[in-house]
This record gives sequence, C-alpha cells and structure tokens, in this order.
Amino acid sequence: MKSLKDLMSSFKAATGASGAVGIDVGSSSIKVVELQEKNDVLTLSTYGELQLGPYEGKDLGESVQLDQKAEQEALVDVIRESAVTVRNAVFAMPLSSSFVTNVSIEADADEDLSPMVRVEARKVIPASLSEVTLDWAEVERPKNDSSDANRRDVLIAAIQNVALERFQVLMQFAGFPKPPTEIECFSAIRGLYNSKNPDTVIIDIGATSTKLYIARDALLMRMHRVRAGGTVATQQIAKALEVDFAEAEQMKQSADKTSESFADLKRAHDESYERAFREFNQVLREYESKTGHEIDVVHLTGGGALFPGMEAMLKESLNKDIEFANPFSKVAYPAFMDDTIKKIGPSFVVALGAALRDFE
Repeated sequence: MKSLKDLMSSFKAATGASGAVGIDVGSSSIKVVELQEKNDVLTLSTYGELQLGPYEGKDLGESVQLDQKAEQEALVDVIRESAVTVRNAVFAMPLSSSFVTNVSIEADADEDLSPMVRVEARKVIPASLSEVTLDWAEVERPKNDSSDANRRDVLIAAIQNVALERFQVLMQFAGFPKPPTEIECFSAIRGLYNSKNPDTVIIDIGATSTKLYIARDALLMRMHRVRAGGTVATQQIAKALEVDFAEAEQMKQSADKTSESFADLKRAHDESYERAFREFNQVLREYESKTGHEIDVVHLTGGGALFPGMEAMLKESLNKDIEFANPFSKVAYPAFMDDTIKKIGPSFVVALGAALRDFE
C-alpha cells in the first residue's frame, strides 16, 4: 500500500519548494498552474490551457483519447506556451483512471484495518488488486451516528497501474522527474478548502462527467459521478438544433442571454444535466440526514460551470447557495488580472490545488 500522501491530499506535508506547477490532464484539455513563493508570499507565476481535440483531428471541446506521442506533444506545447519555468510538478490523476469509494468495516477500535481494507477493496474495485495502486484512510464517523459502534468508515482510493505508469512517462518526457501523483478530487478539495468552514462541497462540471465531492475537514466523505458534461451538452445542442458539433460548441461558448435563440439553446443544454443534479440533491440530503451537518454553500467548478444560467439552475435543483469557485483567492496575483482570474477560476481548481500541495 502507498502512503496517504501519495494518492490523497496531504495538507501537512511540505517540501520547502519555492516553486511548483500543478498539471490537470482532462479528456478535452490540459491545464497548468505555476506557483512560486516570493518574499514568503505564494504568487501565481503563470497558467495555461490547451484544447486536445485538434491533436486527434477533432473539433475544439471534443473529448478525445490521445495516443502517447500526441499526449506528450500536447503537454510540451502547453508548458512552452504558458512559459512554465519550474521543474517541480504535481500531477492530478483523472478520475477516469481511478477509483474512490467509502466503505464501512466491522472492527473494534484498536484493530488493525489494513488486512480488512484489502478484503473490502477486492469487493468494490472492478479490477484485480495487483492491477492498481491502493491507498486508504479512516474517516471519522458522525458524532450523532449510533447505528453500530463497532463499524469504522474507511475511504479507499486506487489508481490503475497502467495509467500511473503512462502518466509517469508523460511527466518524465516533459522534464518533470518522478512528480507526486494524486487523484483529481483531492486536488480540487485542496484548491477550495477553507479552515474556517469544515464542510467543502464541490460540483465539478467536466467534459464527459459531472462530479459531486463532499469533504469535511479536507477529507473526502462522499463522491458521486454522473455522465454529463460540456462535451455531452454540446452533442445534445447539436442534435436539438440540427447543427454540427463545431457550430454547437461555438454557440455554447458565445451564448448570450439576450439572443432570440438563447431559450432553445439553454433548453437543449440544461437537459444534459437534469439527471445529474437530481442525483446530487439526493446524495446531499442523505449526507445531511446521516451526519447532521447542514450544507450551506456548494462550489461550482469546471469549464461547464461558465454557461449562462448554470448557477441558477443548480440553485433551484439543490436549494443551496451556489458560488463560482475562485481557487486563486489562495494566492497573490496582479490586481489588473482580477476580472480574468475570477472568470477562469472554476476551470483551474484542480490544477491550482495540485500546485498547492508542495506548499502546505
């Protein structure tokens, strides 16, 4: 088993590094954020995003699975174009190559959970344990949960060894020797965690999936994932409005609430997320009921969060206050960039959270 800091967020670990770059490789784009410590102030040095569709001859916004050569080319390109200078990196492993779940194990308070975790992992991980790198952490049970005093809650995380090796080769090719790797959900939590509020709830709207993370004191308590995202929404728009993918993507990116066609565009777009938001509402209600912790705010992240009206739709679905994520509030940057930084913030939560790992 790997140590906790290898796969999950490590809020107390510190390397003393003066600079680090967080790398987030998604299915439709690569994002990088470089941070440097200057005069004891954590500062944004640079950031960048590169769309992956053209590297496979597809349109911007499309979800792709690049071969190794194209993936290496794309990473080198985004690093060069973003003017990244440091060679200390943290890589956020996509959930598509990972597995994260919570389980309950019947055990006395002083029993060693390690062998029991492996037994439970065999039941829930859809792969042989020899094919994955496994990690786990015990989760504190809610104080008001008296269902079974001999049951202990455990968070299990695993990464496919094949994917881990592939991404390690990718990082080495780009000039980052043996960077630490963690699953993207833990990077996202670090990017938005605030010690003044123990509950961190995130909805991440990616290209092909939308994820709900519920964390308490920076430790993931629940995760729920649904196939719905920016690429899926564009496909729905293309079908409903009888246009090709490229035109539908352009319509989505330039959506204007005052346009006569916006109502039809929004209707087709929102249909892609209705099921996901219903399921998220159910998960949140069950969590609140079991733990007694009422969720006040949900952080909205991911590129899909920027579509006009998404915040209002989510607020109506969940009956919660919704805030666009602004992970850059954790670092210093020039004042003139404020409007731009707030706009791109939801898209860079994972990359910035990964970069923060070396400073916390």
